Amino acid sequence: MSSDNTKRPPCHILFRSKKVVELFTIDENGSDNDSKKKSIKLANGMSTLHSFSPSGSKLIVHLPSSGVQLFDIAAITDSSSSTETAAPIATLGNSKGVQFMSFSSKGTYIVTYEKATKPTEGQTPLPNLKIWSSKDGSFLYGFYMKNIRRSQWPPVQWTHDEQLAFHLANSNEIHVYNGNCFSTNEKRFTNKIKCPGTFSFQLPQTFVPTIGSEEDKYLLSTFVQESKGKPAKVSLMRYPDYLGTENKSKPMLVNKSFYQAEECSIKFSPKGDSALVLTTTSVDTSGDSYYGSTNLYLLLSENRSGLNGEALSVPLPGASKGNVTGPVLDVAWMPNPTKPAAFCVISGRMPAMASLHNGLTAEPTFLFGNAHRNTIVFSPHGRFVTLGGFGNLAGGMDFYDRNKLKKIPQYCPNTGADLGANGNTASCAVGYGWSPSSRYFMVSTTTPRMNVDNGVRLYKYNGLEICDPKIVSWDNSNYAPDQLLAAEFVPALFEKYPDRSQSPAPKRKEGEPGTAPEAAAAAAAAPAAYVPPVGRYVPPGARKGGGLSLAERMRKEREGSTIGATKVTAKTSVPGLPGKKLPVGMAASNANDGGKSKNALKKERQRLTKQKKEQEEKEEKERLEKEEKERLEATRNDPAKQAKKLKKTLKQIEELKKKDPFTLNEDQKKKVASESELLEKLAALNV
Repeated sequence: MSSDNTKRPPCHILFRSKKVVELFTIDENGSDNDSKKKSIKLANGMSTLHSFSPSGSKLIVHLPSSGVQLFDIAAITDSSSSTETAAPIATLGNSKGVQFMSFSSKGTYIVTYEKATKPTEGQTPLPNLKIWSSKDGSFLYGFYMKNIRRSQWPPVQWTHDEQLAFHLANSNEIHVYNGNCFSTNEKRFTNKIKCPGTFSFQLPQTFVPTIGSEEDKYLLSTFVQESKGKPAKVSLMRYPDYLGTENKSKPMLVNKSFYQAEECSIKFSPKGDSALVLTTTSVDTSGDSYYGSTNLYLLLSENRSGLNGEALSVPLPGASKGNVTGPVLDVAWMPNPTKPAAFCVISGRMPAMASLHNGLTAEPTFLFGNAHRNTIVFSPHGRFVTLGGFGNLAGGMDFYDRNKLKKIPQYCPNTGADLGANGNTASCAVGYGWSPSSRYFMVSTTTPRMNVDNGVRLYKYNGLEICDPKIVSWDNSNYAPDQLLAAEFVPALFEKYPDRSQSPAPKRKEGEPGTAPEAAAAAAAAPAAYVPPVGRYVPPGARKGGGLSLAERMRKEREGSTIGATKVTAKTSVPGLPGKKLPVGMAASNANDGGKSKNALKKERQRLTKQKKEQEEKEEKERLEKEEKERLEATRNDPAKQAKKLKKTLKQIEELKKKDPFTLNEDQKKKVASESELLEKLAALNV
């Protein structure tokens, strides 16, 4: 751990407002040197999008008036010049209509998407999914993509080392390119993966080699939406082992199917060897929830026996209260790849439960307790974690030290007095994030979500708000009431800043509140509690240990089952989970088990699962047969539909007759031979 006196590089924060895009410096050393640049203007005018490269060295900003501008942030911040403005490296050509944009995994390339233009008849569609060089902003290559959803972005992704690039060419194939081919004349895919029905795919952006791992093989996840009665599916595969062809590929690592999955969010672990899958639906068909339903799974590339991958259903301590299933509000990986894998989940009805889970078994290891929280934000080094209640909640924040599994205390920097929870509320927060140094936490109020009191507030890692003008160099009044569009810390490489523990609490000064003598004196000087005379009527709310107000009683009833921070062990009973340690996803034993062994219960579950699957397949088959029968019956009774079908077949025969007879297969020849018979049937219909 570095000494507190060590000079560390400052952090930078980007402000994007309706009038200007600016870069502010946050100097932890509190330097008030006038020659130090506190603010740099990057672009003037209205902007709609911005994106940083993973290392924070490059920035792209979209301005509808001029297009996408490329900035070299590393050169701007390292420059000793005292200028307050910076010019872009380049402006991407014909980029005014860009709707999505991002960098490749190492920041070498830029990918942009703009609305497709309808091609003229006989002309090849113009490319609207474009790849650019981040070095000089030059155009390299383009694809045509008719439309795109936000959950599908980006449809072109590079592996963590940019050795390969994957392009979702259509819903059935992913094309694989050499990662550097777009900078050369050989812009052709070298391989392809067949994956029918794929809606989106995801690659891990990091990879940490383990013993026996192969660096030239890459994990890939795909998502297939629910369609025509078929369940949705998430698959985890390894390229080039899996290619989707029967004779050239090995099987998938994991293939998980489930119903009630309209959307799917896949988050790879920091090591790139496992992934969390969060599925959501807008409507809960069970009727338990008005807000839809969610499910959380952990996909492992290799199981604990080291053979095949597996999918684990994550047990959620806060997801079940009574008979009502609660939602998964947020999930996040602990981002430090050098530490054992772990992730945090907030689930259940308010006040929701936040829990820390083992990244290999999915079992909960620590409960942060119930609170009105819906957001998890880890610091880049994974030491600190913020649990916030943002959006439609009041903005409460809890700051924890994940290493110690304790809430971080707040001390007044001047007196050393314990401040308790003061300063831990960020009302109307829209944006939020940790600095790359893991010492500051930022929340922003931005338009159009909030059209009043726009601005950015900065907090220390323990939740204490910072108002020192030597550190907070911007003026929020310049963005009020509705001028700020976005604010974000400039990212940095993991190694740039050291992982630092909490600073020691300052010594308390004598005579300041909070010290033991002063606290005792204050208690002695406090007036005694009022005791009403005997025989006088006292309302229930004023009686000792008496009644509570209606609001207080409702709150107590609602939060009666809440628990505080608790470390989970094998013997710990967790609300919503079995009292003893069980395999992940297994229900707690009860009297109906009849004292059966674990092996017998496992076989019985397998038998019941098989019976259920067979019953579902039988019902599905009967349903399809019934629908086909009804369709044929309707067609048989409707001459117009019969005639339409016959005309369609005859049209196909006319097309086949134009081809060389020797190129037709047996089915096509039979279809051509049946032309006279079909004409007779059409004439008989008299339509």
